Amino acid sequence: MRKLPQSAAFFAGLGIFSLLAAGSVEDEVDYSGLDYSSPAYRVNYKDLADEFDENSIAAESKYDGQLIYVSGPVGSVDKDILDNPYVSITGQYDFASVQCFLTPGEVEGASSLRKGQRVVVAGVVGGTTLGVTLDGCRVVSD
Repeated sequence: MRKLPQSAAFFAGLGIFSLLAAGSVEDEVDYSGLDYSSPAYRVNYKDLADEFDENSIAAESKYDGQLIYVSGPVGSVDKDILDNPYVSITGQYDFASVQCFLTPGEVEGASSLRKGQRVVVAGVVGGTTLGVTLDGCRVVSD
């Protein structure tokens, strides 16, 4: 059996990764028309994460696609591997977390947030595979 040269194996792996990454990119959603002053729910990050942990199907049915306010301490302000800026809300010693993916207009304001600072964010509940994510996020209070 012939072995692939290292460069061929590298490019084959890179091609597979590229296909997977391209398949996971969603279309950009315009949140500019969303009324951020009227959330469907106001919830603490821990309570939200616990709801999803206790019964993900029921929590998804309740929150999916809804604009909600989530309060809690800032865990980090960062970017994901696709360079999307977010604020995570999480406690110091728990695994419950909410990742809030920021709208372009909110990035500058989020740069002043600090780890541990209490905030309220508004966003639309999106994916829940690896924790709860909010899309189109804005920092409502800090």
